[in-house]
Amino acid sequence: RPSIDARCERDFSDRRHLEAYQCGSLRYEYHDTPRKEVFFHIANRISPKSIFDDPIYLPCCFMILMEHVEAMCQAEYITTFTWLNSYPRWLSLFPREWDDNMSEPSTDVEWHYGYWGQFITARGTFNEKLGEFTRQHGRLKFYPRGSKCSIAVMRRHLADKYFTADMKF
Repeated sequence: RPSIDARCERDFSDRRHLEAYQCGSLRYEYHDTPRKEVFFHIANRISPKSIFDDPIYLPCCFMILMEHVEAMCQAEYITTFTWLNSYPRWLSLFPREWDDNMSEPSTDVEWHYGYWGQFITARGTFNEKLGEFTRQHGRLKFYPRGSKCSIAVMRRHLADKYFTADMKF
């Protein structure tokens, strides 16, 4: 089975995979379901800076994402499954509905960035601090969780927290 090391090395040296990210550091995929949900992925398109360095960067990415998926997919909800759903800085972006819909942490580790992304720094190097935590404790510090919220609630939350009424996306 391929190792995460090979994938990290490939992704670090070949950044073309980021071209698929339609909304800054967010990428969506739509599956036609009765719930009108759109799943989104997260990657760092602004490396070597962190997606958290500029407090307005991710809210802008989300506003663009929501505009896209409403227009193109008639989506009503956004959803994802990521280790970031256990990370306080990420969670501060979301309304209460996101927290209310949060799944339990998934401790059955799988081979994808939903688990392993936490070991990659903004610069694309190994996160020594989290590596050391895992070696000392024999577990991940942040386990992925799934959640969702309505686009209407998310838009209102971001508008109230980050934007003025006259801003357009």
